[in-house]
Amino acid sequence: MFTLSTADRPYRMFVESMREGAATVSAGGTVLYANRRLAGLLSRPRESIVGSALSSFVAGGVDVALQLIRSVSEPGATIELDIVDVDGVSIPVLVGIAPLNVDGDDLTCLTFTDLSDQKAQAQEISRLGFAQAERLTQLQKAQAALTEQATQDALTSLPNRVLLLDRISRALTEARRTGLNVAILFIDLDRFKQVNDSHGHSVGDTVLRSVALQLSRAIRAGDTVARIGGDEFVVLAHEVDSSRQAVEIAKRLIEDLRQRSGAAADGGQVAASIGISFSIAGRGNPEALLEEADAAMYHAKSMGGARAEVFGVALGHQVHLRSAGRQLLRSALDQDRVIVHYQPIVDLTTARVAGFEALARIAEPDGSIVPPSAFIPAAEDSGLVVPLDQRVLHLACRQSSSWRPSTATDPPLTVAVNLSGRQFERGNLPSLVHATLEQAHLPPQRLHLELTETAIMDLRPDVMKQLGQIKELGVQIGLDDFGTGYASLTHLRRLPLTFVKIDQSFVQGLQRNPEDAGIVTAVIALAANLGLRSIAEGVETTGQLDRLRELGCDQAQGHLFARPMPPADVPAAIQRPPW
Repeated sequence: MFTLSTADRPYRMFVESMREGAATVSAGGTVLYANRRLAGLLSRPRESIVGSALSSFVAGGVDVALQLIRSVSEPGATIELDIVDVDGVSIPVLVGIAPLNVDGDDLTCLTFTDLSDQKAQAQEISRLGFAQAERLTQLQKAQAALTEQATQDALTSLPNRVLLLDRISRALTEARRTGLNVAILFIDLDRFKQVNDSHGHSVGDTVLRSVALQLSRAIRAGDTVARIGGDEFVVLAHEVDSSRQAVEIAKRLIEDLRQRSGAAADGGQVAASIGISFSIAGRGNPEALLEEADAAMYHAKSMGGARAEVFGVALGHQVHLRSAGRQLLRSALDQDRVIVHYQPIVDLTTARVAGFEALARIAEPDGSIVPPSAFIPAAEDSGLVVPLDQRVLHLACRQSSSWRPSTATDPPLTVAVNLSGRQFERGNLPSLVHATLEQAHLPPQRLHLELTETAIMDLRPDVMKQLGQIKELGVQIGLDDFGTGYASLTHLRRLPLTFVKIDQSFVQGLQRNPEDAGIVTAVIALAANLGLRSIAEGVETTGQLDRLRELGCDQAQGHLFARPMPPADVPAAIQRPPW
């Protein structure tokens, strides 16, 4: 009896990667093997085809089936006929025939090429006539070219997100018919931004093309690899037995990239984090599976990177929270329920309030206040962070324009607003800031913009240009959460900064952790040497405050002084001593 053993793996890989249906048939007309494409054509599980009679799906029954088998005396012969799918629908096919002898048994290899499109086009040409048919052909060629552009990644020539989603949809449909499983592997390169930062975008593009090539070589026959943006790739894996097998595939890809991939100009080895989502028998939908794999990938990165993680119940809860957060924020923006609370920033030399940081909140219809943890992560993961930042900027400038310092000799009070790196993508941030200041009648010197290290770490020319234009307005720019990202001395020298904020995780360990104390000491000294103001976040104890003052830190904020407060409480906070 003919079977495909492990020794026949190259043959199986070849047959499974074919676009045509394929079958191996005994001399008596029994189907001994069928590939995935044939199962798809017939809309039948592969298991129901293997062992059945060829005549069960060849139109014309036994006589036509036997004619196919007897045609082996003419190797390379082809016959046009119809096959019938599980619903009784006839499909025109071109059948290729080749003899095969295995251990003395005469077998027949058949390939089935779907002619449905060609037949339909021929009928249309016959109906339209030659002139119109020629025009139709030209339009079809143009449409095919546009389709390729719309479904292909320009840099790597891999399928893009549009084509990937279509292939996932088809794979799930086939999996529901066959009862087989599908896995989605979401791949993100670790520390790829550092490659762009150190070597430039041309080297980054070289790395991406190299990774695309390595992934294309490493995936199994019949699987798909796509690039969906930036340094994000996705592998669609068919016929995966279990999530354990999907993890094995992912680990092999990680190791293959580590060993073989590199970049020109010393781009270094490529490491990757992979998140896996798993569909049993075609359950789920393409977008949801991608989102699940994306969440698992971020979890893999949070665990240190260069590893694979499978989407599970705990991650599902996180995805649900992000989805709920997006809905909450979208509703709040639409209904104008985004409000701003303010936390004092204290001058450690004068012991007076120097300004406030604006912090987003959502006001519920019942009067309760939604904390930022419920919607900020969702905002960062979506485009909603852009309108959120702009809403906070508008409110902060308008509300702070009436603030007055506690004495006439004190400097004007400032307001600090956090901005996401996404704000730079449209290229209009300077004009937006200028217009907002004009509408609020707020002097530019009173506005401070805080940016995270990750938002500006690649120092793109367009970002640098916008930052320069904002500084020319008179607005001060600072680096938030300093020490938690990838900022270097290069960033501090080249960026038009006036202050750095020391992350609260270091401040809170100031008295009990020598490493944290060393970092705080170094940052304060570095800021002073570069002419930058240092601001400590998360100050909660008098011991932390005393140590910061000893080290020469300029300003601080935290619960020791005051918690974030609504605008109505700001005037009173300005007047009372902060400690």
